[in-house]
Amino acid sequence: MTMSASVAGVLLSLGLPTLFAFLYREGKRQPMNLRRHLLTMWGCCLAVVAWVLLWERRPLASIGIVADNHVAWLIGVALGATVLASSVLSVIQASKGGKAALPADSEAGLTRLMATPAWFRWAVVLTAGVSEEILFRGYPIERLAELSGSLWLAALVPLAVFTLAHLSGWSPGHLVGVLFGGGLLTGLYLWQRDLVACMIAHMLIDSLIIFLPALLKKLAARQPTAAPVRAP
Repeated sequence: MTMSASVAGVLLSLGLPTLFAFLYREGKRQPMNLRRHLLTMWGCCLAVVAWVLLWERRPLASIGIVADNHVAWLIGVALGATVLASSVLSVIQASKGGKAALPADSEAGLTRLMATPAWFRWAVVLTAGVSEEILFRGYPIERLAELSGSLWLAALVPLAVFTLAHLSGWSPGHLVGVLFGGGLLTGLYLWQRDLVACMIAHMLIDSLIIFLPALLKKLAARQPTAAPVRAP
């Protein structure tokens, strides 16, 4: 494999989904284009997988997709479940405290997602968990590490691009959470070098959007109603 192939692959992996994200940028309160979102992300993901297998002629293990690493997968489950539980508890506590259940910086984006059909939210969780881990973690980290000789540089560049790519559909304040979550997933990958573990954790973290509408509805039903004012 030549250096030029790795450079081209990194540009494809990081550049193509980011380009489409901003090219198809919609208003944060406009309905999502469901088909376009799914086709774009899976198209970019399959393009990178094809690049690895057909052009570079390397196995998927070269981007961290390995089999039977059960310990790493369990760690992914533990990390994802912990972040998911923390998110659920924060929503519940905010609601009990009389505050807005959703963070102000994420409200518009989450509202758009909650307005989509349930099947699409399931598809988004699966799509993000698989495609984003290949495009923004497994492939670029491994190839940049080979090109630069620095694992930390190889991790930080994709993390920065991953975070900024979310600006196309979310507010700037939401990027803090994206950076935090992306940092956890990047750390997991550097520790275990297993992309399947990252996919598992990513899907668990994002699964909040699947049942968030039902959770918010249940919390709203529990809110005390003001007593009627009696006439003197």
